[in-house]
Amino acid sequence: MSQAAGDIVTTDRFVTHVSTVPAIKGQTTGLFLRERALAATLTKPSPRVVLMVHGGFAPATVAYDLKYKDYSLMAALARAGYDVFALSHTGYAPSPRPLMDDPCNVDKEFQHELVPHILPSPAAPRYPYKLVSSRTEWDELETVVDYICKLRRVERISFLGWSTGTPRAGGYAALHPERVDRLVMFGPAPYFEAEAPPAQMPEPGAPMILQSRDFLLHNRWQDHVKCDGQLEDRAVCDAVWNELMEVDSVGATWARDGKGIMRAPNRMNFGWKGNLAKIKAPTLMLIGEFDNYAKRVEAWHGLGAAQRMFIKVACASHFMQFERGRHLLIRAAVSWFADGAFEGNSGGEFFADASGKLSPQKA
Repeated sequence: MSQAAGDIVTTDRFVTHVSTVPAIKGQTTGLFLRERALAATLTKPSPRVVLMVHGGFAPATVAYDLKYKDYSLMAALARAGYDVFALSHTGYAPSPRPLMDDPCNVDKEFQHELVPHILPSPAAPRYPYKLVSSRTEWDELETVVDYICKLRRVERISFLGWSTGTPRAGGYAALHPERVDRLVMFGPAPYFEAEAPPAQMPEPGAPMILQSRDFLLHNRWQDHVKCDGQLEDRAVCDAVWNELMEVDSVGATWARDGKGIMRAPNRMNFGWKGNLAKIKAPTLMLIGEFDNYAKRVEAWHGLGAAQRMFIKVACASHFMQFERGRHLLIRAAVSWFADGAFEGNSGGEFFADASGKLSPQKA
């Protein structure tokens, strides 16, 4: 389905994929993939392509294409001349969410959010295993990248990853260096506890985890807004939550306060530290100073790319793309994807002040 909004053409697709998710292994599914580009970009024989990979809770459409004022990263990069794609993995709307409509399949740590209004009392999961893994998500990226390369007749594409999207995109880059042009990572995930897959696959547990509106908007976000002007428009917080509920009609009915709850697949994560060391693509990494900085900067120190650049961003949290820091993020990503450099620098460690001005520093 394609539609034009001003000068940008938006196309939503479901890419055919034979799933390796244990609960539906071997089944043919459709992975949701959004594309945004200028009409003129789509006429080019070999456009510059970027694939955006989302984090652990927010699906791609909310993480990167928020329908609020000028907060869409996809639109910003599309206007800069890129053919921009964003994927929602299995377990994230609008892609399939197997076993996730059953409240019994919520991990026991989160079932208190549903008792007694959805569940009369805590219940054992009907499917007593975690749902997805790093491996199943790399498999999904392999399918989607092959699809994009054939569609746009290119051999390599660039990636943008946020949060848990960094080990997803970074893991793919480590496994398929021939397919990856350049990488931009922001708010990277700290190292996972496990380097190897679980001894038992799938790992015992439950398919689903939850996050309440209050926990997301306060504990994870607004409690880390510490500068005047860091949030240029506080209404963006409600816009993010409203769009999360718009794409999840089930989660929208599950919260006791009537404001909905976020649902995400319970994941078996592994291999991040080892894959960071194997990345060859030129990589730009940005971390907000209020984004659990000491833990996330481990990813920078473990990155093996020969050409790499780091920016510590003043007055920015984990949700940089919805704050004043998004202006720097967009400028840096547009420049890095084009030239492998930003403001004349193709490597090194920098600090960006609240206005976005760079100065050298040690990470």
